[in-house]
Amino acid sequence: MGTGNQTTRLIVQLGDGDDPEVFAHTCGANTFGISLANNLGENIMLDCDDPLDVPAAIVRHLESQDTSATISGMVTTEAWPTWRSWADDGTEKNIKIFLDETAVKNGGFWLLPAFLAGLELSKQNNGKVTFSATISGAGKRAWTDAT
Repeated sequence: MGTGNQTTRLIVQLGDGDDPEVFAHTCGANTFGISLANNLGENIMLDCDDPLDVPAAIVRHLESQDTSATISGMVTTEAWPTWRSWADDGTEKNIKIFLDETAVKNGGFWLLPAFLAGLELSKQNNGKVTFSATISGAGKRAWTDAT
């Protein structure tokens, strides 16, 4: 029984805003989640031949798309200034959602502008400080196939 070509190569990278822009992994991050949403609108359509006796149908259409990401892991002193300034400034930053596979394995990345919607820091007893970040897309995502 086949199991398909599985991957472990998903990562979210933050852009530095320079020209050309450089994208980098957040040191300490080890969990990534991606949500791609199609937000639908709907209209009720009556049957044109028998509008009083045939139930109306719901016709849906795409109104918008949304992209969000979550990142979590250990807080490192190297990565902290980037996240702190993003949270404090509330500015838009480009992110890269990277499926790091070859073209043969359908790899590539989405690139999109985004805002940091939330940043949470946690610590228990004498343990290490962890973080969880929620990132919300601020525009259209664009896919680029791996080369």
